[in-house]
Amino acid sequence: MRHELFVEQPVLDLKEGVKVTAETEIHFKNDHVEQTLQNLVLETILDEEGSNGFNTYKSKSYLRINLNAGDILLFDENRGYYMPSYPVTTIDDAISDISSLADIPRYKE
Repeated sequence: MRHELFVEQPVLDLKEGVKVTAETEIHFKNDHVEQTLQNLVLETILDEEGSNGFNTYKSKSYLRINLNAGDILLFDENRGYYMPSYPVTTIDDAISDISSLADIPRYKE
């Protein structure tokens, strides 16, 4: 019996974001989020309130993240800039990674 090689199918959801450099500056604000990025420090103030029909809540929090040059921040209009909890890469790097699979033998005896 021959075994065929398989690869996990990559997720191809496109996400907006930035690759951080020492010079990257961001100032973002919406109704619930205020963010500033300067000198590789991302500061976020979250001000939220809501209800689930039974309880109401009001929350104000502050988050400070020290970044490294090369870190990737994704962007969402509701939550602002955030560090992804999973590895992400540029489209060009993803194409290169996937193209390298072309040289691998497909079957194993």
